[in-house]
Amino acid sequence: MLLITCPVTRTDELVADRRIRSAANHPTHVALAVECPSCGSVHVYRTGRRWEATRAERAARPAQELSHA
Repeated sequence: MLLITCPVTRTDELVADRRIRSAANHPTHVALAVECPSCGSVHVYRTGRRWEATRAERAARPAQELSHA
């Protein structure tokens, strides 16, 4: 079971494993395509330590550029 947040309805949904449509292993993260029980669409959820580190690094980058101006 997975707990996801539907980006369409903004609700938390408990999803069975059988609703996972695909899983892709990337160097920085694992991407799961999950069929949402709330809206019926397929959403992609990414997870992984390196994915989170990369996102945090990108989020901090504009702040660093503004502080040097």
